[in-house]
Amino acid sequence: MHGGDIYRNNIYYDFSVNLNPLGVPQEVQWVLSEATKYASKYPDILHEKLVESTSKIFDIMRDDVVYGNGASELVMAICHAYHPKKAMIVSPCFLGYEICLKGAVPNCTIIKHQLLAENDFAIYQSITETILVERPNLLFLTNPNNPNGLLMEKAVLTEVIKACEKAGTILVVDECFLPLTGKEKECSLAYNIVSHKSLIVLRAFTKSFAIPGVRLGYALCSRKSIADTIKSHLPEWNLSIFAQMAGVECLKHLEYIDEAVELIEKEREFLSDGLKDLKLKVFNSDANYILFKSENKTLKENLLLYNILIRDCSDYAGLEKGYYRIAVKQHNENEGLLSALEGLC
Repeated sequence: MHGGDIYRNNIYYDFSVNLNPLGVPQEVQWVLSEATKYASKYPDILHEKLVESTSKIFDIMRDDVVYGNGASELVMAICHAYHPKKAMIVSPCFLGYEICLKGAVPNCTIIKHQLLAENDFAIYQSITETILVERPNLLFLTNPNNPNGLLMEKAVLTEVIKACEKAGTILVVDECFLPLTGKEKECSLAYNIVSHKSLIVLRAFTKSFAIPGVRLGYALCSRKSIADTIKSHLPEWNLSIFAQMAGVECLKHLEYIDEAVELIEKEREFLSDGLKDLKLKVFNSDANYILFKSENKTLKENLLLYNILIRDCSDYAGLEKGYYRIAVKQHNENEGLLSALEGLC
């Protein structure tokens, strides 16, 4: 199951969801409260303020921006819109792509490019061979990948784009976690998206501003025709007034992400070292989460006794019982997790 299942558990520390460890910015909390004054009105069906602010940040046309009720709604809309006969994902990766593909296109053939544990589940240039041989209609990639947290090398990503253009493949790159790596400007495709042929970049406020309950994500498209196709598979008024007002406010405080990056880099090292001291297999990560492997196959259930929730990754294709993912959180929370793990590993 996806992380964040706090409704069926008594949780004090939730390490199963990978959010900005600084929490929701105060200004955004205030705006969410203010939004209650407009609850009796319909939200803007065109999301004009949000779209305008976003297009300025990425220097693209407003018609190339598509907003959704979280990035997950956009993934489903993309699957419905392009109805691929053949789609490709890496394994392991975010479960949502396969779920949406199977729901929207039951007869779709899903090609899985297997990543290897001995390589920290890194994506190498060999993926381009799979693209050119299989020639999928649609390819989903996450950068950094989930659940292991490694960024793709820019050279590899460049070759993937070339292979997709040659194969006639629409490339969807999910960058929802990228801002929290501290390497957004050097690794993102969002800032030069118009130079590509068939590219969609997904982003969300969920992780960067710790507002998963608000549900707000967006797609940046390399062509207006792509954006229009996705929009045609979205419902009217898919964003609440709360989401629209919160999003506009978030975009005024991008420096908040920079503050989080400093904390994440320091605490990721602290957590990784702590896990290694417990003789756990820790996979390298550039993100605000860490994948590790334990001989304890019931570690998630054991930690629930301490009111701590972690992500059991055994439902990821290519993984098995004993693989777990944890978020990088505030220092006292990370200390609490390591303390609980001492008696279980």
